[in-house]
Amino acid sequence: MKDYEDLSTESGFQFRFRCERCGVPHVSHLQPCVCTEYVLAGAVGDLLVEEVGSDGGNGGPDLSGPEHRAALLAAIAEITEHLHECPRCGKWVCDACWNRKLMMCERCGPSTDGVTT
Repeated sequence: MKDYEDLSTESGFQFRFRCERCGVPHVSHLQPCVCTEYVLAGAVGDLLVEEVGSDGGNGGPDLSGPEHRAALLAAIAEITEHLHECPRCGKWVCDACWNRKLMMCERCGPSTDGVTT
């Protein structure tokens, strides 16, 4: 899934995915950060803020570590209830842009419901 934004903060991991056809956003649930290193760094950072007025370089959870990667994979699994990958063009599209009968996006397999010939 290519079209997503990382909304992760010190509260945890969260991602916004967009339909690659219409652009409608779908946001995953917040997954709390339970990384021990981050919790310890946050406590040290809080002490530094009090003592020197700095955040000590602590800007949130580790966005390159294994916990972040696992959170992203979990968010992708969650969001696939609403976004589907078209087998023809490879785009991830929302329910509104998905043709359930043909199991592909509306661009590759337009609906013919209501069309008379």
